[in-house]
Amino acid sequence: MGKQETLIDWFRQHTEGYLLFSGGFDSSAVLGAAMKAKADITSIWVNNGFNRANADDMIIQARNLGAPELKIIEVTPNEVVHANPERRCYHCKHHILSLVPNDGKAIFDGTTASDLGNYRPGKQALDEFKVLSPLAELGITSWETKDIAIAFGADPLFAEHESCLATRINYHHLLTPERIRAIYNIENYIIDKTNDFDVRCRIDDEDHLRIELSKPESYALLADEKVRQELFDLGGKVCLFVTIDVKRSRPNEYDKRIK
Repeated sequence: MGKQETLIDWFRQHTEGYLLFSGGFDSSAVLGAAMKAKADITSIWVNNGFNRANADDMIIQARNLGAPELKIIEVTPNEVVHANPERRCYHCKHHILSLVPNDGKAIFDGTTASDLGNYRPGKQALDEFKVLSPLAELGITSWETKDIAIAFGADPLFAEHESCLATRINYHHLLTPERIRAIYNIENYIIDKTNDFDVRCRIDDEDHLRIELSKPESYALLADEKVRQELFDLGGKVCLFVTIDVKRSRPNEYDKRIK
């Protein structure tokens, strides 16, 4: 039995609950499998202001996967999350989970086998709320969820948009709406021109905003003086310096200093 069918079969044993749905490949693979198993799953998308995707796209993505509706929860991050401590993800995830209906039904998420062993403070919140992670339980990695999600009907463009912008700001520097908006605008500006979904706009400190790129087309774009000026205009609203990283974009660099 392949992993796709194994995932569907898992939901024949877990037939009811709520899914924390982000629209990315991981949670899309989970939702698609649940729908194929005809499980009674309510998918929930959380709008906390840190999303690169938008609600309309996520509604379509859930529909692509067979879900009759997507429940949207509006969340205002609390002061602890805005302060951006190293355990920010724990506090953010705990707050989100506290808003899921407490009616005895299971809660599912898209944590994969690839996530295990990494610095994931949000995992503690998942454990406290007894969240079930079928992908991790079945040994399915992030590399494998892309093919599974697309096979179930996920739109890869919507899935690629899924990302948490709070992770772009170095720990202990405030997650202000102005900074999140600048990051959102820069990343989507580059995505619109190059389809470089791996672009990451980082705020390292009060003065420096740094853009990580991944595609040759994105670096070539910088030859255009008007593009450089646009990027500076977008980033200069929150930082003195707007710079381009010479190394390809990479995830979780801030976490590597945490023991």
